[in-house]
Amino acid sequence: MKTSAGAARRGRANPALRELAPVLAIVFLFLLPGLASAFPSFSRQVGRDCTYCHNAFPKLNDTGRTFLYNGYRFEAEEEWKEVKDLSTIPVSFEVEVEGMYDRIKTGSAVSESSDLKIEEAEIMAGGAFGRTGKVTSLAMVAVEQDGDGFDAGIHKAFVQINDLAGRTGAGALNIKAGIGEIGIAFLNPLTTPISNRYLADRVLGVIGSGERFFELNGSFENEGQRVFNHRYRAGISREDVNSNDKLKGAYASWAVSIDEDFSIGAVARAGEERDGSVDVSYKKYGLAAEAEKGPFILTLGYFLSEKTSQSQISDYLAELLYFIDRFTLGARYEVASSSGDRVTSQTYIARYDILRNAIAQFEYRRLDDKDLLAGGGENEDRLRVMLMAVF
Repeated sequence: MKTSAGAARRGRANPALRELAPVLAIVFLFLLPGLASAFPSFSRQVGRDCTYCHNAFPKLNDTGRTFLYNGYRFEAEEEWKEVKDLSTIPVSFEVEVEGMYDRIKTGSAVSESSDLKIEEAEIMAGGAFGRTGKVTSLAMVAVEQDGDGFDAGIHKAFVQINDLAGRTGAGALNIKAGIGEIGIAFLNPLTTPISNRYLADRVLGVIGSGERFFELNGSFENEGQRVFNHRYRAGISREDVNSNDKLKGAYASWAVSIDEDFSIGAVARAGEERDGSVDVSYKKYGLAAEAEKGPFILTLGYFLSEKTSQSQISDYLAELLYFIDRFTLGARYEVASSSGDRVTSQTYIARYDILRNAIAQFEYRRLDDKDLLAGGGENEDRLRVMLMAVF
């Protein structure tokens, strides 16, 4: 991106973004009033700022991962109540407006486009219920713009029965079923401020979101000179196969954080999925590590997908986030390859937190895929200017 060719690409994109600037400014002014005292429902529930669980929203820190795996509870503080006693309604809203510019090249053909759209308007409701938080439930319903129309869908919805074993509130063993993400505790498509999809999701399918599953999960802690927080998941997933017998996948993941600033984890999946008119067996694996030092978070990952009668695909990724005060800078480099074919993806973001729950973000994406592994163009340059409000 720092080469003269990359600068030239950005220069060609600027006129299109300048045309969108007045509209984006109007949208910003529309979203700004009344947000200063607004907080997401979980923050209201526990009476803390969002930064208690997030480094750079939606990136979870280790405290946030504990809150998630314990069924939206903190064990020591017993912050759960009967539904009828809730002092705040457990509902949050998100609105995201996106200005976009795309330049896609395939062979000698080049296409350019720009647009302004409501990327997402989402409502989320849920939390832990009962005097001991025995049941946790969550639903996220979103409306997204698709061309000139709008589509509604469920992004995430589940019911979890907590504390089947161990101490009340510790979440040592839980049963969970619904729609959500499958990945590693600190690395999945929904917990990074970079909105561009991972190749590990888009091409390999090792991790993913919007997947239906039934699982056992939980967490436990070993404390000595160092504190080890373990988190695990194991279950079955619904796969897209040709028959009506859809429960064709199984998965397991494990991650451990050490003193809250270093994490390692793994995920494994096996099953069947559709390949045209036939179903093929697959095995998929992932390893990742993450280190947090001051304002930096570095994440590294390796993923592998093997399918019957097909060449295996491997993927390497590195993601670096820098956050200080209201600013977040991020970069991700990812490369997937199979039998000499190769696709690389680069993403860069700059974010400013206008308020604690209102965000402006610039994102540049570059894809080089002359072998068409990712199913798009040979070369793709995409610019995004996003305004997000969560309240």
